[in-house]
Amino acid sequence: MKNQIFISISMLLILAVSPLTMAFASTSSDDDFLDIREATIDATSEEMSAFLETHGHIPTNGDGGAFGYGVLTTEGLDAVVVSTTHAGVQDSEEQTNTNDPVWHNHFVTLAQDSDNCGNDLKVEAITSQSPGQVDVNDNNADLTEIPASFSGTDALSGDDLTIEPGTDVDDVVSFKLAPQFNDDDELEAVCVTDIKSAESIVFDNGNGNSNSDGRNNDESSNDEDNGATQGIGQSQSTSQ
Repeated sequence: MKNQIFISISMLLILAVSPLTMAFASTSSDDDFLDIREATIDATSEEMSAFLETHGHIPTNGDGGAFGYGVLTTEGLDAVVVSTTHAGVQDSEEQTNTNDPVWHNHFVTLAQDSDNCGNDLKVEAITSQSPGQVDVNDNNADLTEIPASFSGTDALSGDDLTIEPGTDVDDVVSFKLAPQFNDDDELEAVCVTDIKSAESIVFDNGNGNSNSDGRNNDESSNDEDNGATQGIGQSQSTSQ
């Protein structure tokens, strides 16, 4: 399976731009599933869960294009938990083939790449395995049993990979994915775009007590773009 995933990623280097770009594009007329109404975090020192409620129905058949949800911790961009769906790229052991849009998790490392992604981030390393569980139903996405640390295989390089996000959550976001190609139609980078923070984050300590963080509500109404990227900015500063 490890070799199969790596070969699938390697084959992207000879794919033409148009078919893959179309696979990453959304056919949905309304992307309100990218607007997270509320995220509830339940965490211990060993694992965490994130229960997301969005403003719209979350596609599971590929109609939403390539997008996902991310949980950022105090480890910053070096260790991000994401759950994503995309046809056109087989980067997970959960996918049966290249065109399988099944939802799956990754632990990823993100980095700056101004040449290929401009002001957006790119995927630097990504597990081919799917740590924890993900369940998507209507306008809810539940990421559960997410471990504080995971060792697996980098889907981009085939090398061993360990990523340790911990469970101290800073932000919960939605995002889109955009592949970038060179003049020879070779994949140069996968950029992470259109990042939006959740409107509200509720932290549950597991003992029945909750702490609501509504910092993004006022920001999103007054300055949607700034509010949507605040969490990413915080994580960048902690990773330096």
